[in-house]
Amino acid sequence: MLAARSTALRTARRAFSTTPLARKHILNATPEDFETHAIKGNRTTVVDFYADWCGPCRFLGPVLEKVVDEASGADLLKVDTDEHIELAQKYNITALPTVLAFRNGQVVGKMVGATNEAGVKQFLENAKSA
Repeated sequence: MLAARSTALRTARRAFSTTPLARKHILNATPEDFETHAIKGNRTTVVDFYADWCGPCRFLGPVLEKVVDEASGADLLKVDTDEHIELAQKYNITALPTVLAFRNGQVVGKMVGATNEAGVKQFLENAKSA
């Protein structure tokens, strides 16, 4: 019985890690991930510039993860500005959280500060139609 539970857990873990949602959310994006998805990608990519010490960032992160899903037609990258200051400087990130939407390598939307689910949905719709 223990062996059956162990096999079931391994199977569940494997299925979870290969879901489309897991592939579309990169929660600790590197400059290479940024280049691949935001600059060279052909889908709308929402980039959340955040820091672990930022209270509003901790509020906004889960909201973004909920709204930016496979059905939204967009990808989500989260860039830690303490780890990747060069990206923050390149895009003039002066306040946290700052969220930029990219399509075909161009910034098509910008949101500064935390907002609720309705605000994120509106931001995403505006970015997709820009």
